[in-house]
Amino acid sequence: MKGSGPSMRFIDFHVHIDHYPDPIRVANEYETHKIYALFVTNLPELFEKHYAKFAAYKFVKLAIGYHPDLTGEFPFNRDLFDKLVQTTSYIGEVGIDISRDTKELINKQVENFEFITQPKYNFGKIYSIHSTGGEDEVLEILKKNKVKQAVFHWYSGKLSTLEKIIECNYLFSINHSMLSSKKGQKIISLIPKDLMLFETDGPFARYNKQLVTPKNIQEIYQKFNECISNFDQHVFRNFKRMLIERDLYKINSKN
Repeated sequence: MKGSGPSMRFIDFHVHIDHYPDPIRVANEYETHKIYALFVTNLPELFEKHYAKFAAYKFVKLAIGYHPDLTGEFPFNRDLFDKLVQTTSYIGEVGIDISRDTKELINKQVENFEFITQPKYNFGKIYSIHSTGGEDEVLEILKKNKVKQAVFHWYSGKLSTLEKIIECNYLFSINHSMLSSKKGQKIISLIPKDLMLFETDGPFARYNKQLVTPKNIQEIYQKFNECISNFDQHVFRNFKRMLIERDLYKINSKN
């Protein structure tokens, strides 16, 4: 791939590995291809279920999450989240979704997200954020709780809020589905290159109408390289910088 040397590593910063028919096989493909993957979970219980199996992986990192879409179906287990959150540097998928739920459930989403992002949890953590219809509320809470590192997954919200998120230096994980819509293309064009990461959101975002797998990632990166010069290099550089900043926050939070 143009711009990629032999030491280049690919990043998939938002993937639901446990939603694939054979999660272990997919995780092993990430390991074999040396692709850094953030395995987001939708409930603390799912993080607990998968932790022992995936804790030793080098390239696959498990994030503890609570998906806002599940608010009405699965109450947020705050005690379990509090118990497990210190075992990982990553929190996701978490956030607010105002596209479908009732006002009562949206209020509960806001309460849960405020809990998840409170300062006792957010130092030295990187968040993968869901913000469908709730981008303003999400940003307000991130700023109020002084969250240092957050990555907006598959951003599709208002362009005016996009500008505010950029001003806060939060990152965005963009995927191949965004390339196929005018709004997605517009959003990508407005994101500074130093705030870009890549995601598949597999298996939910299909590629050529098929399940996206690690084997597809180099080809997808090539499509991004055709419209964003040296996209792969920008993503890897941003990823490395984010990890360095995370480690610095961890050190500073202990002092």
